[in-house]
Amino acid sequence: MRDFNSNGEIVGRPFQAVNEQSLTQKYPIGIKYESYGKIWRYCRAAATISPGKRGCPNLATSAWTGTDDSYGIGSDGATVTGIAGSNYVDVTHRAHAHILDEFQGGIMNVYPAAPLDVNIYQFRVIGNDADDAATLVLRAYLDPPLPVALTAVPVDLNPSPYMNVGAPASVGTGFSVVVIPEITVTSGYFFWGQTHGPCWVTPNAGWTTASVRECEFHTNGTIKAAAGVALQRAGYLLHGNAADDDACIMLMLE
Repeated sequence: MRDFNSNGEIVGRPFQAVNEQSLTQKYPIGIKYESYGKIWRYCRAAATISPGKRGCPNLATSAWTGTDDSYGIGSDGATVTGIAGSNYVDVTHRAHAHILDEFQGGIMNVYPAAPLDVNIYQFRVIGNDADDAATLVLRAYLDPPLPVALTAVPVDLNPSPYMNVGAPASVGTGFSVVVIPEITVTSGYFFWGQTHGPCWVTPNAGWTTASVRECEFHTNGTIKAAAGVALQRAGYLLHGNAADDDACIMLMLE
């Protein structure tokens, strides 16, 4: 792996270029690469991503539902135990067997019971061991360490939004766009997805009102002029236009 700093940012240029995909994971999921005003995040494709240069969503379902599927662990069926000051915990859950580092770059939310503790704690997941198949206990490594001891406390475990990136067509089925890939990507491969900065994104249709500068994602991952119907914001146009199919925008996904 190329060097990266303690803030999760690439130092220098990555060995895997932003227009390359890789079957082998080269960097931690979600690590940031920034160059000349553009930001990319390191991602894994959970489905074949095609066509390119469209918005692609995070396919993870809500852990709050407690489905404990391949995308998360929910607090209505899972608990966490750990020692104060430790940087790892053991999560006991009820169903799906999770693999090594499936939650790398994800978020753990811990819900202690009042009146012992009224705080809701949130941690970044550095990584996780594979499940113990017999007991369905998963060890997760956290940042920061635990401030208090936990014994069988309800927990949500959410994967990184960049771990399960789907195809543009999935945008219209209740998922939010997280990146714009530079290329088409094979399912299961690792790639860089742009999140911020000057970016060309496939337009759904031309802008017909020159005064509309904001753009939003259409249901197929393309962009269109914002219409005030609460679709997800993509950014704003960088060039002047009256009726234009070009789509050079300032991407604003982070």
